[in-house]
Amino acid sequence: MALSSLEPHPMQRADLEQYATEGDLAARWMAAAASYGDLEGRQVVDVGAGNGVLGLGAHLLGAAAVRLIEADASVAEVAVRNAAQIEAQAEVVVKVVVNAEDLGPVKESVLVSNPPWGVQSTGADRPVLEAMFTSDAEVIHLMHHADAGHVEAMAASHGWRSEDVLRASFRLPLVHGHQRSGRRLTEVLCRRFTRSSSEERIEKEGP
Repeated sequence: MALSSLEPHPMQRADLEQYATEGDLAARWMAAAASYGDLEGRQVVDVGAGNGVLGLGAHLLGAAAVRLIEADASVAEVAVRNAAQIEAQAEVVVKVVVNAEDLGPVKESVLVSNPPWGVQSTGADRPVLEAMFTSDAEVIHLMHHADAGHVEAMAASHGWRSEDVLRASFRLPLVHGHQRSGRRLTEVLCRRFTRSSSEERIEKEGP
């Protein structure tokens, strides 16, 4: 209920593939992340935070510190207001993420992200994915289109293993000019990525 009551993402820029993660889905996903022990007492960095719904959900589930990184300054202002609404001490950073350095210090941190999917601009998701998979983060929770097979391949190439956490329907409202139909649902998959062990890497790469 707290996440659904936040000021919504304005979803004004099609070039950034801005779609809001609804409060109920964000709550289900962050609760699943919490069940792994990935949120309570941890530093959580929400990459492409939008209105902050994921990072603020992590806060409500016990994260010790939250950083919200958002490329669109006007949307970041929404995240600031939402953090104030639930009295969360969240750092809000306006930044276009193109490499790991743009994430700030993330050693021993947990990254959460619903990045651009690269539907309108092919490959638009890759800089964000590359930044996360080359970072010093300990755990990554990522939502992407369910058919996006390249995500696991990219992760594996950087020494991460994945497990499915949640499969759900994502609601796409009619807000951008390129859309030809009204509100519709698309399948998304939320994955958890952790570092592959040295034994696993040797097995994949061969002797």
